[in-house]
Amino acid sequence: MEKGKEQKVAVVTGSSTGIGFETSLLLARNGFYTYATMRNTKKSETIEKIASKENLPLKVLPLDVDSLDSVRNTIDKILDEKNKIDILVNNAGYGLFGALEDISIQEVKQQFETNFFGAIRTIKQVLPSMREQKNGMIINISSISGKVGFPAECIYVSTKFALEGLSESISYELGAYGIKVILIEPGVINSNFVPNIKFPVRPGEKLKKDVPAEEFSEIKTQSCTKNTDKKNLSHYSNTIDVFLSHYYPAMKNAPLPKEVALLILESIKNATNSSESLYRYLIGEDAKVFGRAKDNLSDSEFYQFVSKRVLT
Repeated sequence: MEKGKEQKVAVVTGSSTGIGFETSLLLARNGFYTYATMRNTKKSETIEKIASKENLPLKVLPLDVDSLDSVRNTIDKILDEKNKIDILVNNAGYGLFGALEDISIQEVKQQFETNFFGAIRTIKQVLPSMREQKNGMIINISSISGKVGFPAECIYVSTKFALEGLSESISYELGAYGIKVILIEPGVINSNFVPNIKFPVRPGEKLKKDVPAEEFSEIKTQSCTKNTDKKNLSHYSNTIDVFLSHYYPAMKNAPLPKEVALLILESIKNATNSSESLYRYLIGEDAKVFGRAKDNLSDSEFYQFVSKRVLT
């Protein structure tokens, strides 16, 4: 029991694949008792096999960030078992791409429900215990799209801008209690995020499902002109197609989820040895290029900078 109290406890959302999967394993390999949470635990077989083989301090629990009951039940279970949570990694989320005119309010709400309100639910649930112990870290997986607006991503971008603002604001509130806030801002990552991008649907049609894996091998190496369902993009299909013709191929040389996990681990170590309350980390050459340009160019110059790179 004494050993359990000393061991740092981490909770990672969206751990079935990608960044969440790699982060959960890396934290466990580095001595954190890690709760790898996911909406559908039927997808947990791979991570559980690895954890068992390596004898890692990792446990899979169900957690749907869209459901307050699910978040509350899982966080309460963890606190009952470990009496504390030291680190929360808010990773669960997805991308909704398309032009604003083509996206329904229902789709907008669902994107915010998962990407933004999902993070709020988990943060609010862990804060009382972190505040009481006067220690903790909230790590929010944002995006360069939380700093830069891109065409075809207007709603996804909005959720990440909101997450950035939330993170910055709460860092002032939580600093007095020793709770630190970390923002991870990736560019394109070679993960399951891209094949899981959703596109808007037309009235009367069902919500578009994830891009099938067998189609994605073609999509990521070709212009999406041939692969994207244009009837769902109406007047803006030209703009969307050109943007995605840059976006999909960018995955070829993009960082892998393991690299993001390593950055998260580094950010934890840095925050542990610092008195600051807010930290931001860009990852990926594209994220760094756009981030530097946003910081150094005028609005007019930056508009031209982005247009030249994603719309030509």
